[in-house]
Amino acid sequence: MQTETEYEEMVLQELRAFPQEAIPEVIHILKSVRKGITVARRTESTEAEPSGLCGIWKDDRSAAEIIEDIRSRRTGLGKRQVEL
Repeated sequence: MQTETEYEEMVLQELRAFPQEAIPEVIHILKSVRKGITVARRTESTEAEPSGLCGIWKDDRSAAEIIEDIRSRRTGLGKRQVEL
């Protein structure tokens, strides 16, 4: 396989170092990184597509209502009480 740049050769060397059974997961990770970079570089004001790197949801509540919901559900860990 002919590589066009030094970086391509570096990537291929790294890829060859992985066990064969790990290659599908490595490819999945690379695709996620590429999609995340594409979303980060987008300069238009259009709505971004989910990158899969973090959760995205729509909520009609105000920020204060969301914060209160979080606080009301996370009041303690086991028998310990945690101040939020």
